[in-house]
Amino acid sequence: MIRKLANAIFDSAIMRGFRIKRVSRLISTGLPKQMRPVLNYLVTRTVDENTAAVAKLAEDRRREIASQGDKRIEIYYSPKPGSSGNDSSIDARPQTGKVLEFTMRDIAKTGKNKTWGTALYLIAREFESSVGIELGACAGISGIYLSSAPNLKKFITVEGSEALAKIAQESLKSIKNVKVINALFDEAIDSELPSLDSKIDLAYIDGHHEKTATIHYFNRLLPFLNPNSVVIFDDISWSSDMRDAWNILSKRSEFADAMDLGVIGVCVMKTKFDSTEVEPIYWNLQPIIGRCGIGKPLGWN
Repeated sequence: MIRKLANAIFDSAIMRGFRIKRVSRLISTGLPKQMRPVLNYLVTRTVDENTAAVAKLAEDRRREIASQGDKRIEIYYSPKPGSSGNDSSIDARPQTGKVLEFTMRDIAKTGKNKTWGTALYLIAREFESSVGIELGACAGISGIYLSSAPNLKKFITVEGSEALAKIAQESLKSIKNVKVINALFDEAIDSELPSLDSKIDLAYIDGHHEKTATIHYFNRLLPFLNPNSVVIFDDISWSSDMRDAWNILSKRSEFADAMDLGVIGVCVMKTKFDSTEVEPIYWNLQPIIGRCGIGKPLGWN
């Protein structure tokens, strides 16, 4: 009862106005201005017509997938946190997850929901990203949100499961300049990124929810990232293990800013003129958009 009352007060019109003003104050003190539309949306849940159209496309596809009900397909599932090694072996190649069967109804629930999918779209749009990569296509729902950003000229999304890659291909078939790769993440990085005409300025690291893996894949992508690129780390509060990953990555000196949105972490790479010796500015945005507790998936710590 107390929690419901607190949530109602937090989401009241008066508090929403206060939170929007707080966003403006943070922008004036150095928070990247591209985050204003994202944060305003997460506070008010209001969007323009183009953004609403992207959300409709993605959510219609989600419903289409869910309509296939109990049809089962095989997917790669992230291994238990810590299975790839301890802190001393943080750069070790991550282990591949087990192959499990999920129903299409379950698959439709994966990926980012409408709220956070819309946030992904706004991030890609506001940072005017032109070349993007997603590690973890799943059914292609998050890919729809990201690849619909108007400036995005090339978008690569990688999925290890052959069955899921086929679903993602169908989800993204109407969007130009999208390439779905059915491969393990390391294999796709090796085969696709060296031949790109230009470097990546948007990276979305998802699909393998383990500290060792998350840090490993950022390290693999780093040579292919442009200065001032935006890197989105998914599910940073999914488990204590993922929160540890975020705590490490958010201090990396390659970043100028590290923004904690609870569900996702958004980092902006430094430009070539910035000092490489200074840690990024850390922006805890959870008090503005709502706090996110650390999960315990399947009982994992």
